[in-house]
Amino acid sequence: MKKIAAVFCVYNEEAYLEYAIRSVLPLAQRVVVCLGLAPYTAYNPNARAVSKPDGTEALVDRLAREIPQMTVIKGTWKDEIEHRNAGLAVCLEDGTDYHWLVDGDEVYREDHLQNIREEIERRPEVGTFIVKCHIFWRSFSYRIPADELAWRPRRIFKITRHRNILGIRIPYRCKFTGQNETNSLGPVVEIPTSRAVFYHYSYARSSAAMADKFKTFSHAHEIRSDWIKAVWEKWPGNRDMPDIHPIDPPKFPRAAAISPEDHPEIMKRHPYYGLDLIP
Repeated sequence: MKKIAAVFCVYNEEAYLEYAIRSVLPLAQRVVVCLGLAPYTAYNPNARAVSKPDGTEALVDRLAREIPQMTVIKGTWKDEIEHRNAGLAVCLEDGTDYHWLVDGDEVYREDHLQNIREEIERRPEVGTFIVKCHIFWRSFSYRIPADELAWRPRRIFKITRHRNILGIRIPYRCKFTGQNETNSLGPVVEIPTSRAVFYHYSYARSSAAMADKFKTFSHAHEIRSDWIKAVWEKWPGNRDMPDIHPIDPPKFPRAAAISPEDHPEIMKRHPYYGLDLIP
């Protein structure tokens, strides 16, 4: 059986991180948490002056005592690529076969994890697996469905340490070349949404948490200046509002209402579960 490491590169993710980590345990033989003690500066040079750490470090320390296969690295990184490569370095040293990129607000269903394992075992030639996602919006009752999103997130990467050229075995350095992309050898394959998706709670946040995220994350410098007032704050009064993405509006055509029952079981224990809007 192939060794899979779920790697989290996080800063200020206390709302969802425990749920995300516990959700991946049925598939991951190793969990690596690269905990940022301060935000990135590459996207907002002033980020460390305007954002302070929340309770994520204490949460991570507690989980590390409970979960034997969990490793924690703490540090500061200038950007997302540098952060992700720190996690990949642990996988390279540990003999891991696959790096599984998981954000601190991404949660998986257990039946989908079994399908992902089957895809990996069945297709050893694949270098990168795409897993699409549902993106939740302002609560657990609205989301942009995976099949309406053009985004095709690369999430599972085969780790290659050597390649053969003219019969000669040559060392190969597997690394992140973009925020969500590596130079893993082999084709890129999308797992059908009928087999697996992940549940992305990136926009299921309070207004204060969203404002803080926008000061620090990798697209902070691209956010439309009027988006908070024109879209985020007005959406509760117009829940059919179209084109709600903060950078490229048509990327989120609309947030569709769903039953709160349509969540991974672990999320039904979350404090936000059942709320009409996250306060």
